[in-house]
Amino acid sequence: MAILINEVRISGFRGIANLEMSLPKVAVLIGQNNAGKTSIIKALQLSLGDYSRHLTDEDFYIDNNDAAQLEIIIDILIVPVDESSKRINAFLDEWVEVFGELVQADIEGNDFVGIRTICEKDSIKGGFKVTRYPLSRWGGFEYWTDDSAKINNKILKRIDVMPFIAIDAQRDIHLELREKTSYIGKVLSDINFESDDKDALEELIAELNESAIDKSTVLSDLKTHLDTLSQSFEGQGQADITPFPKKIRDLAKRFSIHFGEDATNSFSMEYHGMGTRSWASMLTVKAFIEVLEKKHIAEEECFFPIVAAEEPEAHLHP
Repeated sequence: MAILINEVRISGFRGIANLEMSLPKVAVLIGQNNAGKTSIIKALQLSLGDYSRHLTDEDFYIDNNDAAQLEIIIDILIVPVDESSKRINAFLDEWVEVFGELVQADIEGNDFVGIRTICEKDSIKGGFKVTRYPLSRWGGFEYWTDDSAKINNKILKRIDVMPFIAIDAQRDIHLELREKTSYIGKVLSDINFESDDKDALEELIAELNESAIDKSTVLSDLKTHLDTLSQSFEGQGQADITPFPKKIRDLAKRFSIHFGEDATNSFSMEYHGMGTRSWASMLTVKAFIEVLEKKHIAEEECFFPIVAAEEPEAHLHP
């Protein structure tokens, strides 16, 4: 594993005025509704993921006097660990290469990486401004918002080898199949074939489309009428009906998942219950992580995904 997000501090985000918490390798947040479990996940997503594009005025903490806090501050502490998740003195060389100048040492000489995310309203451009800075020290909670720990060199890009993957409580593989930004959509966007394989598959699809039209009076009649489109273009052009995707690149657009007792007795996900659809959605997240992992291994890069699942047990039978 080599690294661990050891501590998180959140200030001024949603219902959280100030919060400091330690995180083991696997953390389970348990609490009543409105206790702040989702807020912690979204704060981590703001620091490490893509939540910044979803920021709204309601994400800024409002105190008992109805005064909104002017900024959100999220700090994360990354430390080196061994295989048993026990903290060690120094990052491995490959992680030093990843973090570079972000690596700092405490007074005892132990390596750490501290990252501060500051979110504030942008009075000039409108919207919100999200800035990340490295920290030179990880002080006590009573003065952690002190800017003296902040190194003024901004972190200009995300650490790609540490993707933050958030799984919402409301998840439905049937709906996600139509969304390019969903995890299944990201997996499908990675479909790739060798040139020869692509040509051979598209030739088979062309034959399949031609056969489907020849054997269907309705499709044949439709094609005959659509062919008259050429009259509007001085006899140029020809209508092409494709019951099946014509190009390999379009396969993902009509991609579907069926499940059942066997191949001949299966049904599309839209006909299954929410438990099956929710579980299938989570399995696509697992597939997405493995796709990312293979890419990083191929490039001989480090890889440390952080997965946060809201209500992972939702819709599942006990």
